[in-house]
Formats: sequence, C-alpha cells, structure tokens
Amino acid sequence: MREARRLALLRRQSLIAEVARKQALRTLAEAIEAEARHHALAARAEALVAAAAPTAGVTVGAALQARAGFTAGLAQIARQAADTARDSALQRAWQVDALAASEARARRLAERTAEARADLAAALARREAARALPLARKLHRSSQD
Repeated sequence: MREARRLALLRRQSLIAEVARKQALRTLAEAIEAEARHHALAARAEALVAAAAPTAGVTVGAALQARAGFTAGLAQIARQAADTARDSALQRAWQVDALAASEARARRLAERTAEARADLAAALARREAARALPLARKLHRSSQD
C-alpha cells in the first residue's frame, strides 16, 4: 500500500534527521568548548606576557635578550589563541545555524509523518468500507427476494 510505504519512508527519514540533529548539537557543544578554551589560553598568555615585562633595575644583556624572546613567544601564542578563538566563534555560529536547520527538518518530517499516518488510517478505513459495501448490497438484495 502506497500510504504505508510513505509512512515507513518518513519514519526512516525522521530517524536520520534525529541523528543529524544530535550530531549538530554535539558539534555545537564542542565548538563552544573550544572557543572557551582558546579564550582562556589567550588570557593566560597575555597575563604571562605582562608578568614577564622587564622590571626596574640593572639586568644583564643575555637575560634581557632571553626575556624578550620569551615575551615574544608568549605574545605569538596569545595572538594565535585569539585567532583560533575567533575561528571557533565562527564555527559556533555555523553550528547554531546547522542545528536550527536540522531541527526545522525534524519538525517538517514530524508534520509529514502525522499526515502520512492520517492518510494511512483513511486509506485503511476506505478499504474496510469498500469490503463491507458489497456484502451489504448482497444482504439487501436477499431480503427483497
């Protein structure tokens, strides 16, 4: 029966849509976590750069050069972490859109599944009514004879 096949197809599509929704939700959570991690790394690196700033007093040239190299390395880490945090924010925004699309698809499939169930029930009712109709005619004719 066409209605039953349609309902089965919609159930499979709904299952696939639910898996996609869960996957989008999981990747959104991962993107949010990555963004927070990279923001924290950037903040810690910037704090270390500030702490490694030269202090007042006399220092040896080699120590000053080592401190400058260390500070430059930390500053680069802070920049990279900030860039990665921005990329993670873009990924998060994309995942929010993907999740919204997935949920919209799941809603549409749920609506179509409900329609398919109603169509199947109506088709079964029509089939049952069609089976009962000839029998009623036969019984009606018999009583007139």
